[in-house]
Amino acid sequence: MTFGFLNLLMLGGLAGIALPVMVHLISRRKYDVVSWGAMQFLELGRRTRRRFRLEELLLLLLRIGLICLLALALARPWAKGGMFRNLTRSTPRDVAVVIDGSYSMGWEGMAVTPHAAAVQWTFELLEELGGGDTVTLLDARDNVRTLIERPTTDFRLVRENLDALPSPSGTSSVVAALTKAAQLLTTGEHLDRDIILLTDAQRLSWSPEDERSWKQFDETVQQSQIPPRVWAVDIAEQEANTPVNFSVDRLQLSRELTVPGFPMRIEAKVRQWGGTSTRREVHFAINGQRRSEKSIMLSLPPNGEGNVVFEHRFDTVGSYVVSVSLDADNLPGDNRADAAIVVEEGIPVLLVDGHLHRDRTQSETFFLQAALTPARSDSPWVAATVINAAELTEASLEQQRVVFLANVSQLTDSQIEQLETFVSRGGGLVIAPGDRIDSSWINEKLLTDGHGLLPARFDVIKHERDYDLGDVNIESNSLEASWLTRFRRENGVDFIEARFAHWWRLEPAVASVSSEKEPDAEAASGSTNIVARLDAGDPFLVTRPFGEGTVVQLATALDSDWSTLPAKNDFVPFLHEIVFHLASRTSGRNVEPGMPLVLNDLVGAKNSESIEFNTPDGRTVPAEAFGIGPEAKLGHSDTSLPGVYRAQPTDAGVRMTEYFVVHSDRAESDLTRLSPPEQQRMTGNDRIQFVTSLADIVAGMAEDEAPSELWRLLLLGVLLLLVAEVLMTRRLVQGGHEAVEET
Repeated sequence: MTFGFLNLLMLGGLAGIALPVMVHLISRRKYDVVSWGAMQFLELGRRTRRRFRLEELLLLLLRIGLICLLALALARPWAKGGMFRNLTRSTPRDVAVVIDGSYSMGWEGMAVTPHAAAVQWTFELLEELGGGDTVTLLDARDNVRTLIERPTTDFRLVRENLDALPSPSGTSSVVAALTKAAQLLTTGEHLDRDIILLTDAQRLSWSPEDERSWKQFDETVQQSQIPPRVWAVDIAEQEANTPVNFSVDRLQLSRELTVPGFPMRIEAKVRQWGGTSTRREVHFAINGQRRSEKSIMLSLPPNGEGNVVFEHRFDTVGSYVVSVSLDADNLPGDNRADAAIVVEEGIPVLLVDGHLHRDRTQSETFFLQAALTPARSDSPWVAATVINAAELTEASLEQQRVVFLANVSQLTDSQIEQLETFVSRGGGLVIAPGDRIDSSWINEKLLTDGHGLLPARFDVIKHERDYDLGDVNIESNSLEASWLTRFRRENGVDFIEARFAHWWRLEPAVASVSSEKEPDAEAASGSTNIVARLDAGDPFLVTRPFGEGTVVQLATALDSDWSTLPAKNDFVPFLHEIVFHLASRTSGRNVEPGMPLVLNDLVGAKNSESIEFNTPDGRTVPAEAFGIGPEAKLGHSDTSLPGVYRAQPTDAGVRMTEYFVVHSDRAESDLTRLSPPEQQRMTGNDRIQFVTSLADIVAGMAEDEAPSELWRLLLLGVLLLLVAEVLMTRRLVQGGHEAVEET
């Protein structure tokens, strides 16, 4: 209880407590005593006399207390926190609770996981909050999930959301979650606001080196009319050293789209964080079924890593999920990595011939068609159709996945526009030049200041005789792309032995800053990547994303005029890898968190009610409709949770499942904690206050509360004492006696 300086003068009224004492003493003045014989029958007993004196003393104390409380009430004392908190608090508060949902919060090396402890901690916090307080709840993952958008006083709703929280998964960003919480609290209506972060203090989530994001958070807080106070609670138990952990990184696929019987490679990197040299068994599974014959025993050094490669051929068409996993350890969230694969029948490919000859062996696409769609094959992996350049129309591009321009000299403006639309919607384009192309025209029409289809500029034709290196071949070490590693010296057969007599020198395109292209057109084209080089130093194969598709540009023709590549055993696999790589861009089965899942075609998919999605947290939700008209697609937009998603018809008679995988960043496997100096830097300028218990936050909240005056409470006490004094006086009067002193 605290008084203002001026109010201390009002306490002078406490001197009034002398008045009841004086009245009591005056009423006890003595009278003359006259002895009378019959008086002995009226004289009070000793016990009765003691009771009367006790009642008089109580009446005296009541009157003294009444004056004391009245004087204190006039002095207007105030208090906050402590024993007065629930009685005097008049200012409710807005509270935003942020729970770290990253998979490091699933550490099982203690009695309960940090995530479970955070949920229980929030339940206890709700018991401490008052009825007028509001709460909003956020789940910090790859994308911050706002479980309760606006602050609510319905704690029942908060408890229901806590019970429905999914298991920890993915990564989290503390600064992004705190910034989002600060923005949500701006919709609050109370004068006291708090953000409470429940986390395991993992360094990765805090990103102490990301000064830009932390500065943005500080600006968000400063711009708030009522800046919130931020509390951080380290839920995890302190450990002297970083615990040992094993993890499987994201899977690297040779392709996401394949055909029955075609081999594909699944590569994974297994890491050990801390520990000593050890051996771990790595397992391979398809649709959750482990293939024990493919398990690999891998040796791992301390704080080291190792690679595993699995090869598999799918027998039938369909959608599959492949998994690479380790046996369980204390952090189960990173023991398995998944990827979705689509197996289809022959992939439709259009071969545009720049010189379609009557003698097909003289055509530019002869070796292409023979390699992709052999005449003797009943079910080829690729269904190739050959047309000449003049026949390239919008109708010819329908249902095609990949288009090859084989030594095409020129195209019309309409054909260029149709190709741009085709690629931007997810199609693949391969440009294989020869001696017939018009380099000036193609550079002008397809390069367009670095924003067109062409990944690189055609410079001049180079010749093998221009170099003193002897044979010009493909440089093995340049084949680092996952779909080309099978052709490296240690993996391939004879791909790098192909000899090149002529080739175009390619100069990778750079987008012009001063281009007058529309902004969306600039965004459609990405950066050029050189994925293969000749040992002469020139690029052999470059790629570039364009919209949702990809363009591949070679430095040479795909016939026998300029190289011996068509005569090599690896020529056919090389062309198939190009086709599967480009066609995989349209699958969209392996995406980043936040990207929508889109179905192309699914049996039984008539409308959004006919398809349902199963999410990683066990929920079943109906599909959503994207777009309108004939191009409308069905899918699912909420991919904030990483993991495996399944789409299937609601009709029980249709058994077909399409798999999707939302990836998560495996950097979360590094359990290094925020260091004390970094923690101190986070607390600078009263940005964040670290606490270890709920009592610390409750006490801190009490300090932040506006002072609550007690005069109303004291006046209530005056009223109660006044009633008691009246009742006591009435009791004494109704007793019908007068106290008689002892002689």
